[in-house]
Amino acid sequence: MERDGLKMVQPARKADRSFMPGVIGVFERGLFAPFLLAIQPVLHLFLINETEVYFSEAIRSIFVSLLFGVIVLGLAYLLVRDPLKASPVASLFIFLAFLFGDLSDWLVDTFGLGPIRADLLILALVSACMLLWIWLVQKRIRNIASVNLYFNLLGLLFLLQSGIPAGNYVLANGASPNQEPPMPVATVESAEPRPDVYYIILDGYGREDILQALYDFDNSDFLDALAARGFYVADESSSNYVQTLLSLSSSLNVDYIQSLSADGINIESREALVELLEKSEVRNVLAQNGYELVSFRNSYNATVSNAEIYYDDTGLAYPVTAFESIVIDRTLARVLLYVPAFNKAFVEAPYDTHRDQILSTFARLREIPGLDGDYFVHAHIIAPHPPFVFDEDGEALPHNEPFRLADGNQYIKNHSRADYVTGYRRQIQYINTLVLETVDAILAASETPPIIIIQGDHGPGSRLHQGLLEKTLPAERFGILNAYYFPGHDYTSLYPSISPVNSLRVLLDQFFGTDYPLIPDRHYYSPWGDPFDFTEIKDLSLP
Repeated sequence: MERDGLKMVQPARKADRSFMPGVIGVFERGLFAPFLLAIQPVLHLFLINETEVYFSEAIRSIFVSLLFGVIVLGLAYLLVRDPLKASPVASLFIFLAFLFGDLSDWLVDTFGLGPIRADLLILALVSACMLLWIWLVQKRIRNIASVNLYFNLLGLLFLLQSGIPAGNYVLANGASPNQEPPMPVATVESAEPRPDVYYIILDGYGREDILQALYDFDNSDFLDALAARGFYVADESSSNYVQTLLSLSSSLNVDYIQSLSADGINIESREALVELLEKSEVRNVLAQNGYELVSFRNSYNATVSNAEIYYDDTGLAYPVTAFESIVIDRTLARVLLYVPAFNKAFVEAPYDTHRDQILSTFARLREIPGLDGDYFVHAHIIAPHPPFVFDEDGEALPHNEPFRLADGNQYIKNHSRADYVTGYRRQIQYINTLVLETVDAILAASETPPIIIIQGDHGPGSRLHQGLLEKTLPAERFGILNAYYFPGHDYTSLYPSISPVNSLRVLLDQFFGTDYPLIPDRHYYSPWGDPFDFTEIKDLSLP
């Protein structure tokens, strides 16, 4: 239409005005809320545990949750015989099903109910709520499209809240262990045979005096056995940090995290610390000397997965992963755990995986001397750190809760300090056996005497609070095992109180001609929720 030479484009305006009603219509008639509400909790749990799992470990849970949404929506339709009514019914049930674990734990924490009684009470409340909701949907609610609109919008908002951060994480870090090609390794000719370098981290392994005073455990037989094999044991050693990623990133980069940040390295997240592990200073120096890196998968998302040789012996043999076990525990599915067969499949399987990873790492370490070439072997073994999966003879310990790497107050809130001490004391004895057997195998099979450092990344945590320094006993958390085997047994550069930040400085200077002078041994506490909020600890004495 034209008027005075001007073209009027009214149809386009009508289309614009009809856009929002069209969108609202989609949300009123759409049946996607059950699926959005089923996916969001899985993404939320992944974000909570992102430092311990890869996103690839959450994919199966997402598919199962979608299938759960299909089944619930189908059953709701069979019940109400109307797809528009079925969606709100299914949506509320799915929302309550994924909230089940949090509600039950709240009853336990607030009113002191036992877990079984709390689960039964929440199950009864969910059942009553659903019966009332179905009656309202069938008999009382007139505008069911508006109810469906609200559920669809709620599901979309929830999904965006977790989906955007999860997507950003995957884009930044990848869905699986780092698949970047390994760092280039120089070819360096050497007239003399060079030693393999073993850096074995025993997670949470405490110092002798701490174990004696707080755990009533005499570790002298083990330390004497190391000394008899030629090790130097730094019997006054303390870690530099109380968290694994901070400790390993610091020791492998032969400096404090604060100093690395001051040098222009952007360290603002745990993901940045993982990158520091993968591109560490020690790895660079040894690569320039022709060494290849060997690493091993464990139950913690803090391994150097782009190593030249990366051992992952878990495969796909295990029906339920640790992350899936956590998902089950947070949902209505946790009631299945009271059935022995389901408990074995859903609870014990991740512990079996964890146990097998520990045993596999020790077994693989014994094979390294048979490999051709020069190797820097970085083995991070999650023991004697909780969970406690071995008794003193190596027998498997049973569990009735989902697998977690919880430590300190996060472990004790579901157990007790006495449980921690007992479990730790039993597990450390078997770890000692494995360590000595592995050391003997390495020494016997190595044509050139190796370099071996066996070290705790931090001490145990029966008196650790992950958020409050005033509720933490620093002496326990900082006191660590720190033992060295050097070819020729020249330990003149070592000293009793050496800390991990100086361990590899000594190694590199003594055997590879670098110039890393010793720096002051300092010790920093930081809360789990804010790992870069450091407080220097100067008193590490026992009370």
